[in-house]
Amino acid sequence: MGKARNNIAATVRRVLRKRPRLVWYAVACGFALAVVLAVVRGCGGGAPKLTAIPPPTEEEKGDVLVTGYCSCGECCGWRRSWLGLGPAVYTYGPMKGRRKKVGVTARGTVAKHGTVAADPKVFPFGTRLKIPGYGMGVVEDVGGAINGRHIDVWFASHEEARLWGRRNLKVVPLP
Repeated sequence: MGKARNNIAATVRRVLRKRPRLVWYAVACGFALAVVLAVVRGCGGGAPKLTAIPPPTEEEKGDVLVTGYCSCGECCGWRRSWLGLGPAVYTYGPMKGRRKKVGVTARGTVAKHGTVAADPKVFPFGTRLKIPGYGMGVVEDVGGAINGRHIDVWFASHEEARLWGRRNLKVVPLP
């Protein structure tokens, strides 16, 4: 056992002496992989527990279907290429396989609270909406499943969007 250990140590010393770039490359790759895994899995600490969003009152109920979405791949139809480490690409539709800018709306703005996806034939881009239980929103996005009197309101996390669910509300367009 002692001789094998000495052979391994000698091999390591030889590689360190002859190929220092290779060693630094391996260390950098290991560090980069650790960072990527920490981001993908979450860095601990955890988010605070979300509480259920209260259902709409009778006077808030209306004829517009309002659903929640976030910037995740499940909500927006994208995935990471190259074993989950590459750039985001569309998973379906006419843009399938092409790169996607995650968190960027069809209008080119960054999605944030107040971003609404709608059918442009019903609510054109730039339309300001008052959405009961959500607040004010501006139509800046579209979606493959958003047709007619159906809108999607943006949330920061998938859990918040899931808790919002599907609601039929009185959505008021503002001037």
